Amino acid sequence: MERATEYIQSIKAKCRDCYLCLRSCPVKAVRLEPGKGLHELHASVIDDRCILDGRCVQVCPQKAKRPRQNVEQVRAMLAAGGPVAVSLAPSFPSVFDVDPFLIPTALRRLGFTYIQETAIGAELVAMEHRRLAQVSEHTLITSSCPAVVNLIQCHYPEALHYLPHIVSPMIAHGRYLKRILPDHKVVFIGPCIAKMQEAETTQLAGAVDAVLTFEELAEWIENENIALDRLEPGEFDGITPGWAKLFALDGGTLRTAALDTGSLSWHTQIVSGLEKCKELIEHLLAKPDEMPRLVEMVACEGGCIAGPSNPSLDQVYTRRRRVLKYAEARAQAAESDFDDQSLLGEVDLCRSYEDQSICLPEPDEKAIRAILAKSGKYSAEDELNCRSCGYNTCREKAVAVFRGWADPQMCLPYMRERAESMSDTVVSSTPNAIFVVNADGIVIDFNPAAEKIFHTTRADAVHRPISDFMSPEIFTRVMETSETLRDEISFPHLNYTARRTVFWEESQRVVIALLADCTEEKHHLETVQKMRWQTLDKAQGVINKQMEVAQKIAGLLGETTAETKVLLTQLMRVMREEGSESG
Repeated sequence: MERATEYIQSIKAKCRDCYLCLRSCPVKAVRLEPGKGLHELHASVIDDRCILDGRCVQVCPQKAKRPRQNVEQVRAMLAAGGPVAVSLAPSFPSVFDVDPFLIPTALRRLGFTYIQETAIGAELVAMEHRRLAQVSEHTLITSSCPAVVNLIQCHYPEALHYLPHIVSPMIAHGRYLKRILPDHKVVFIGPCIAKMQEAETTQLAGAVDAVLTFEELAEWIENENIALDRLEPGEFDGITPGWAKLFALDGGTLRTAALDTGSLSWHTQIVSGLEKCKELIEHLLAKPDEMPRLVEMVACEGGCIAGPSNPSLDQVYTRRRRVLKYAEARAQAAESDFDDQSLLGEVDLCRSYEDQSICLPEPDEKAIRAILAKSGKYSAEDELNCRSCGYNTCREKAVAVFRGWADPQMCLPYMRERAESMSDTVVSSTPNAIFVVNADGIVIDFNPAAEKIFHTTRADAVHRPISDFMSPEIFTRVMETSETLRDEISFPHLNYTARRTVFWEESQRVVIALLADCTEEKHHLETVQKMRWQTLDKAQGVINKQMEVAQKIAGLLGETTAETKVLLTQLMRVMREEGSESG
């Protein structure tokens, strides 16, 4: 089979660990691969398992999955100058909330030269299913839905003989157009991603040259500034199909084949939605004698109007009503001389199928138990089978881990328990007191450190007002402003001082206060400050004493100097007097 990743592309930058694609995939064709960040996982398609139903594209909230874009290929066909025909899927009235006859006009504005409904091919296919059902000795499953065909080829190859060797309406119509318009390229436009792969399958290639989705068509029309409501209604080319216009709805094949579409029919069965398709195939394989002669099976619940590339935002009931209204209006205009038998003789409706299943490695019980243990599952009681990881059971996920498709820690209960355990460990082991207070100022949580510091138990503290422990003013302010406030608070009766941080937690709408003990630090600072003042007092005393001594010394020195001056003055006078007498 062609690589599924050629048709469904993954954008890793947008993939954000939600696992929604995996949970939604009916065949678990999604692999979770490690990203660059810690515990970062990105989803990608597993080629050998994907059936291209497009569910992952529909459900991804980040648009990390998208179908291959073919519009540039079609633009190139038109630019080349050769004639290009359109095969328009029967679900087209469900896409645009306008007169359906405006669509062929818009397609001609885009450059297409021949516009016809795929329902013509559906007429041929429905009649052939009816013919084979009348002569078959066992149940037949309709082969018009390529996703259902892929489901059986890849996952239920033992049911291949229940598929009639009939092509889909797209291939039948493509071959019909190639017969009547040999010089034309053919472009199919519809809501189905699997049609891209079908058109390029080796044995079916050549009937259709390119496939566009309705999403691409709607975007193309918008980019060309074509206002549908301002166009004149147009017409389709060639013959007008009959009730095959209902092929887009579940039951459309049976209705076109003029078979019983009632839910109480013994001879026919209508199944839409892949989960129901899988269930019926499994039942058919187990009890083939209990099944009706013809089973109409489509992958999308409700039919092709719910296809993955239908851009309409309307409910499926609204889409269904549009198709019914269009089919009823066109039934009267259908060619009364539509000769299906003559067309059947001219269009090759044959195809074959092949077993595309793969042999996968299977882990033994020891390996499964070892993988389960990595996500905290040591006994059967631990296996919750909650499906949050995307797999139906814990053991199914363990097998996926063994095959390299999943990560052991893709388990919401385990990660939550681990986070809660880590959180509880941090809160329980921290030496800081923690108060959690609700908007009414009532304590709703109280950690072990707070119990020790405030000499009370959590049971006694919870449901009491915060004012029993400290002033509520800062809590009120934080509630009103959502600010984070910091201060220092003392509890003299507890011989306890703390640096307090109070902040608002929006998701839980609570105020949390963290009290970091700084009592010893406070005591140390007080001691240091006391020693500093004592030292200053002593230094001041020493200075004062030194000043007293200096003053005394200065006084003594002053007296001695004065006496010496007097004696020296007297001595000099005596010496002068003696010198005068001798001279």
